[in-house]
Amino acid sequence: MKTLPLLAVALLGALPLSAAEEKKSADKSLAEKTGESLKHAGDKTVDAGRSLVNGTKKATGAVVDAITPGKDAKKVDVMLSDNHIGMDKSLAAGKTEFVVRNNGKDKHGFEIRGAGLDKKFMINLGPGEEKSMSLDLKPGSYEVFCPEKENTMKLGLSVH
Repeated sequence: MKTLPLLAVALLGALPLSAAEEKKSADKSLAEKTGESLKHAGDKTVDAGRSLVNGTKKATGAVVDAITPGKDAKKVDVMLSDNHIGMDKSLAAGKTEFVVRNNGKDKHGFEIRGAGLDKKFMINLGPGEEKSMSLDLKPGSYEVFCPEKENTMKLGLSVH
């Protein structure tokens, strides 16, 4: 029975505190409330900017890694003609540099997909052009193809 009076006293003591908090909030001017809102929005903008910068740094690092062959990368020559992809159909896993040359009369792309990987040239190769693509191949099955002629220019690739 002694807990009931203590509870009542605690509740009565809490009422003035909550009323004081409401009064504080109501006493703030519109300018103060606007200033607080702008500061909060500014803090969130700074956080978003930091996230964007960090994401950009990671993406830039991935692009540099993708276009810069490692000294220890295995070189694989790839010849594209107008209806054929010429390259080895079986490769060892690890760092690999695909050196792709377009020997055809038409523009051709180069894409490799499989084992959680999907990479391609952003710009197609014109006749006589050559580009490199560096990848770290994991064991598994891949499909190599020209996106513009996927039905006629594709090759199965086994990586072990």
